[in-house]
Order: sequence, then structure tokens, then C-alpha cells
Amino acid sequence: MSLIKIMIMDDDDEYSFNLCNSLTHNFSETLLVNYCSNSYNIEEWIKKIDPDIVLTCEKYYLQIKKYFAKPIFILSSGVTESSFSEIPSIYKYKEVDKIAGDIVNGFINTGNIIKNTKEKNTKVIAVYSASGSVGKTSIAMGISSFCSLSGLKVFYLNLEQFQSTNFFFSCNAEYSLSEIIYYVQQRDRNLISKLPALWCQEPSANIFYFKEAKHPFEINELLPGDIEFLMNSLKECGKYDLIVIDMDSRFDSNSIEVFVNADEVIYIITDEEICLHKTKVFMESLSMLSNTTGQHSYLLHKFLYVANKVSNQDLPLFPHFISKESFISQIPFNEIVNSKKFSIMGGPEEIYNSIKKIAGRYISSQPGG
Repeated sequence: MSLIKIMIMDDDDEYSFNLCNSLTHNFSETLLVNYCSNSYNIEEWIKKIDPDIVLTCEKYYLQIKKYFAKPIFILSSGVTESSFSEIPSIYKYKEVDKIAGDIVNGFINTGNIIKNTKEKNTKVIAVYSASGSVGKTSIAMGISSFCSLSGLKVFYLNLEQFQSTNFFFSCNAEYSLSEIIYYVQQRDRNLISKLPALWCQEPSANIFYFKEAKHPFEINELLPGDIEFLMNSLKECGKYDLIVIDMDSRFDSNSIEVFVNADEVIYIITDEEICLHKTKVFMESLSMLSNTTGQHSYLLHKFLYVANKVSNQDLPLFPHFISKESFISQIPFNEIVNSKKFSIMGGPEEIYNSIKKIAGRYISSQPGG
């Protein structure tokens, strides 16, 4: 994604310096930020930086306007003089992610488009099971965590109706999956440009995600075309090495759309009879669909299987209707893990190693992995 060049000039040099550092640290993929001391020559710095947007306090607005014809935003402390009331402003003491969102939206609203200028070989994996309560979300989160700690940039996309994203992550962002759903339904051509203002990032990690939708019903409004548009937008933004999709247990046209667009589908299975039954029915249904329509016959070849909550790791779980070669890992049952929330990076060693083995597929597939 190309960079928006920002110049900050405020009468509080310490504020300008801190805002510049915060924006650079958190949004370096999108924003190229410089700040100017209030003792600098404004005209010379505008020529030197050639910014796309200037953020300034009211004190320097008129001086900057003499030399700069592009968007200027007032960094407001909350009380704005009447002579500046018509000028776009940003409250200077709001969270840095909201300031970044205002910058991106302001840039777009003035007729600009942020174009992707670099390619990244983004791999998409979906985590799915036709049966509930099999540990699907915990495994998706574990894969995301291991891959992010290895240096990969990971997007965790939860498409469940009843999500647990806010359980694992603490994001206080203003925007959520609700806004994403609206934009994809509108086929917003600037969605890629808006993504930096809409996603959240887990502190000290390379995991990005959307805050849960405001209401569980909203996820049901998505159609297959919406799913495709969203997945393509995340891939085309050029930021992520890996997208991990945490799917619902439903089997419908939206599920098929995810399967089609994913590179691999990790199917979670347990040794419970009801899970084995639902898995068999699912595989038969997908096979029947491909035979009937003449499409999607290749989808079953994308599926890899993980046996979770295995009571005895020495007894491999290989149902006759699944090839042994398609099993990639077994995760033992652990009462502690299954009774309370825990950190996957600090969990029991056998579980740690099992999920690390799964994540290793995607770490090793990246350049330098």
C-alpha cells in the first residue's frame, strides 16, 4: 500500500514529536510522518517534505495555507475559533488509531485513492468443522500467534455468527466488523484504503483483526460475493503474509466461497461419535455437490485434518473415510485447557508443540521461513 505523506506542525513541539512517533510506529505501512518544530521555516519544510496532508494548530494555519494547496487539518484541543469552524479538524487528544483513521478518511474524501504499490504472497487458510465445540477458534488463534511471533504479519478474520474475538483480544477501536460489512455490500472501491482505519492490531504482535460486529445478525447479511470481495481486499492491500479465517460450522454458499478462495482448509475433528458422524455427512455432501453441479470437485483436496482433544496420543484417530496422509497433527486432551481461558503460548508443552507443528507449515512456506 502506498504511503500518505504527513507533516505535523503544532505549537507544542513535544506533542508533535510524540504524535509523529506513535503514527510511525503503528501505521508505518500507510503513513509517512514528519513533524516540524515551530521554529522551522514553514515554506522550506513544505518544499522539502512535499506532504499530502498537513496537521497543524490554528496558530500556523494561515501561514501554511500560503504555501500549501492540499488538505490541511486543524489539530483541535476542543475549542475552535469561529474563523476556523469550517475547516476540517481532528481532536488532537483522541486515540492514535482514531487520528490515523481520520487522516485516511480525510485523504480519501478529498478525491484521493490509495493504491497498492507492492505485492505480497498472501496465503489464506480457513479453519473449519461441521461440528461445534471442537476447539476450532483456539486452534485458529494458536496458529495466528505462532506465525506472528515468527515475524509473519497475520490477519485473523472471524466469520462466526457468535464470535469470541473480543474474548481473546482487547480492542477499543471505534470501528468494527459492522462497518466492514457495510463497505463490502456497497462494493466500496476505497475499502483497501480504509482498512488501516478499520482494523485493530494486537499489542506487541503482528496479528490484525476486526472488532466484533455490533450485532450477531449482521454476519448473516453477507452473501458469497461479499465474502469474495472482502477476502480479495485483504489480500490486495499487500500487508499480510497469512490470513487465518475462523469459520462458522454452517455449510452453505458462504462456506463454499471461503473454501474456494482459501489455499488450505484445516478441518478440526474429535473422537466423539457425533463429530465423526457430522464430518462424514459433510464430506459426502460436498462430494455430492461437486458431482451434481460439476464444480468444486477439487475442494476436498484442500482439506487437511487436525484431531483435537485426543484422549490417548498413542492411539491415532484415522476414520476410514479420511486418508491417513491428510492428517497433519493430533492435539491431546487437557482438562486445564478445556476448563478456562489460557494463553496458547503458555499452555501445556504437548499442546504447544502440536499447534506449533501446524503453524510450521505456513512459517516454512514464507521466504526466509
